[in-house]
Amino acid sequence: MKLFRQTQIHILLTLSFLLGACAPESEREAGRINAVESGRLLAYQHCIACHQVPEPDLLTKRSWEFALTYMGFFLGIVDYQAMEGVEEFAWDSIHLREEFVRDAKMIPDQPLISEADWKQLRSYYIEAAPEEAIPQPSKSAISEDLDLFTVAETQYRMDSAITSMVHIDETNKLLYAHDSGAERLTVLDRNFNFHDAHSSPGVALVEARSNGESLYLLSIGDLFASNIGGKFGELQRTRVLSGVFMGLEILVKGLHRPADFDLADLDNDGMEEFLVSNFGDYTGDFSVYRKNVDTEEFMDDPLILSQQPGIVKGEAHDFNGDGFQDILVMASAARENVSLFINDGKGGFEQRILWEKHPSFGYIGFEVRDFNDDGAPDIITLNGDNGDSDPYNTLKRDHGIRIYLNRGELNFEEAYFYPMYGVYGAEVEDFNQDGDLDIAAIAFHPDFDADIPENFVFLEQTSALAFNPSTHPATFNGRWLSMDSGDADGDGDVDIVLGAAYVPVGMRDRHMDRFETLASEAPPILILENKLR
Repeated sequence: MKLFRQTQIHILLTLSFLLGACAPESEREAGRINAVESGRLLAYQHCIACHQVPEPDLLTKRSWEFALTYMGFFLGIVDYQAMEGVEEFAWDSIHLREEFVRDAKMIPDQPLISEADWKQLRSYYIEAAPEEAIPQPSKSAISEDLDLFTVAETQYRMDSAITSMVHIDETNKLLYAHDSGAERLTVLDRNFNFHDAHSSPGVALVEARSNGESLYLLSIGDLFASNIGGKFGELQRTRVLSGVFMGLEILVKGLHRPADFDLADLDNDGMEEFLVSNFGDYTGDFSVYRKNVDTEEFMDDPLILSQQPGIVKGEAHDFNGDGFQDILVMASAARENVSLFINDGKGGFEQRILWEKHPSFGYIGFEVRDFNDDGAPDIITLNGDNGDSDPYNTLKRDHGIRIYLNRGELNFEEAYFYPMYGVYGAEVEDFNQDGDLDIAAIAFHPDFDADIPENFVFLEQTSALAFNPSTHPATFNGRWLSMDSGDADGDGDVDIVLGAAYVPVGMRDRHMDRFETLASEAPPILILENKLR
């Protein structure tokens, strides 16, 4: 009887299979389309709560396997099944991500999505994703150019450098380089020889600003986010007299991994406020610290304009011409966007989101300059961050440099795009002194397989918003994290300094041999001296 029952079941299963196989092609296709549509609708239901819904073709299949496992944590899904068999570095990375999310207390006690729906959502992305990354739009071939810049010799040495900041101090005729691995700030003179050095335990400088004798220094405090929620960042100030640092004052402390700062008089009272971009980790904000009228010290209770994590930069400009400075702010986590906080002249600000991008866009910074000489500030944006939730350095077609022209009434129009994988910083100046603005840019996550490594690009503006790309061969031997421009040697033209960071993030997949060579042989900084004068 038992055998007969098993035979019945086998026959029924066989018939079911045959009937499915014989089903009209249109029905099977309709079923597939319905499954895809269901997965897409689930993505819009669950993903949109945190960010724009990304299209499946933004990542490759294996990158989606990692990213979806990571995103599942935020929905209360801790499932490593799809990660079985991946490379050890990716396995270690996803476990570290879970630890970070748990430490931040962001894994729900109960799943926010059913197991069936999660499988369908995941299937939607994995099945629709490409095997290989979709390439960037075509562009002019980059050439090797030795005409404008030459490499200057320097006495600066640092093994396995993590140069988180370089800064040209034109007023005091000095060059600063901070290494966050060695926790050391080195000072070079105008001949790029050693001048002084300062040990800085627990400090990781990421930004500097010179103002006469005052030198402002911003420490992120926790460069690699090893202490989730830790607030170790601070704004420092020292006086520079005849090349010597005279004391060090901590102006603001307890900052949450600040990435950038600005000083601006927002209320026209003659005192500058401190604008800080607290990148944070899973939490962060953009804050404005005002001064005490009597003591002129920054007060402890800032005005928080945004509580979004991942703020990479904020900068004050009078965008609407009303005599009060507004603030342009860039956010690079989840809801990646560029916002304008409009100053009402009474101590308040109104946020206006200029544009928002998908969560793998990778915003890293911006510059505000007038590109078309109409007297209105334009915006140049950079997006090339590739280390957040993709350990493979999967090339992103959206990465690059964009110029948005100011069309008036706080409207901006994208007028130029230079595709550049992993772009991480830019300086905008008239480097060749021909009357228009050029762009020098670095990439920390370039295409390491390219014939000519595009980790440094010089975009010479040859006519209105037309740029000729070139690079310098000396930049090939380096992985550039920081940069600055200015008259470093005092001859009247604009030089460039690049700072290198030799960390394996983004290179573990297929380029560890190259990483080890760079870490042991490549320079900690590179000075490109302008040859115009």
